[in-house]
Amino acid sequence: MIPVFRQIGETLSYTPQNLSQRTARLYLLSKIGYPLGLVYHAVAVVMFHQLNAMPLVYYNIVSLIAFGLCVFITLRFRNITVPFLIGPVVEMPVHAGLATLAFGLNSCWFLWALTPAVLVFWMPIELRVRVAISCFSALIFVAVGLVGILWEPWYEIPIFWLSLFVIFNLVGNALTFCILFALNTEVAANAEDALEAEYARSETLLYNLLPEDIAARLKLEPDRTIADSLPKVAILFADIVNFTPRSAQMQPEEIVEFLNRIFTEFDHLAEKHGLEKIKTIGDAYMVAAGMPKPVGDPVHRVAEMALDMLKVAETLPDAVELRIGLHAGPAVAGVIGNRKLFYDVWGETVNTASRMESHGEPGRIQVTEAAKAELDGRYIFESRGTVEVKGMGPIETWWLAERSRSE
Repeated sequence: MIPVFRQIGETLSYTPQNLSQRTARLYLLSKIGYPLGLVYHAVAVVMFHQLNAMPLVYYNIVSLIAFGLCVFITLRFRNITVPFLIGPVVEMPVHAGLATLAFGLNSCWFLWALTPAVLVFWMPIELRVRVAISCFSALIFVAVGLVGILWEPWYEIPIFWLSLFVIFNLVGNALTFCILFALNTEVAANAEDALEAEYARSETLLYNLLPEDIAARLKLEPDRTIADSLPKVAILFADIVNFTPRSAQMQPEEIVEFLNRIFTEFDHLAEKHGLEKIKTIGDAYMVAAGMPKPVGDPVHRVAEMALDMLKVAETLPDAVELRIGLHAGPAVAGVIGNRKLFYDVWGETVNTASRMESHGEPGRIQVTEAAKAELDGRYIFESRGTVEVKGMGPIETWWLAERSRSE
């Protein structure tokens, strides 16, 4: 029996994916409410027949047809407006008025005239329209109550039946509002879960775009410009040799897979050496040490990564060669943009490191005198001599060859 009830529950709780949240909520309420309305009207037919209240019997037979039509329209056409007009807006107030005329105010049938005033707020229509319909339903509720006060009941019924009507109507209305409360709670819980998931996703995205410290500062002061003067950073630029002719022979998917495979390896190395990945530009890869906050031995860290990058390139099946350039010095870093945030670094140090890469040679790491001074004694260098660097003039550079054997 339990699987049967579970299947029924899943069927009742299913809502089409193409419905808006508000429409889906009313659709779910309709799937539950109209079948329950069928049951209640069937019971009402039996009770009224026992009391020989034939006008009410006939009316409830019509109501059974109406609620059956509501179920059909809801499930077959996924239309919730027409059933709502047939059921809560028309049938329920008329039923409440007739039953109150028949059995008096003490029978509590008038309570059903109030339900539409609440149900209308589930309709996917403008708020002012919902308020207007709710106020109109409330007026009908008051009118039904006045009918019960001013008119004598059509039927004198035993106290047993009067008590049964009270219980029947109180339980029915309580069940209706419990269903509304349960569905609303479920909707609210789902909305909260969706918000939490979206918040977690946005947090993850923010921390993927920005360094953790910068993201934290941006969250605390979203309107403040983040710009930091960094006294000492080490910059590494790496570029894939002959990428342009290689990519001309590849499909778009192959290009993306090729770069993703290489840059993912570089990301692992950056994390291993405690470096901050700044960006990729085409086939170029840029990382920095000493930002957004200072670290020990920043030049040593980028040197270690540069050597590891050459090793990784040798292990790739695509015969990849790299040009790598290093430089160290002061720089300025900050966040730019307001729609697509980007953490970047600027200054002569960055430009020089970029020139070291672009004026380098395949499979080699070119460093400046400033970077070499930081690394002397721990690494082996080969002098390249003076290089004429575009926009900077003659600069003396070295090749970083390997780690010192004493290290």
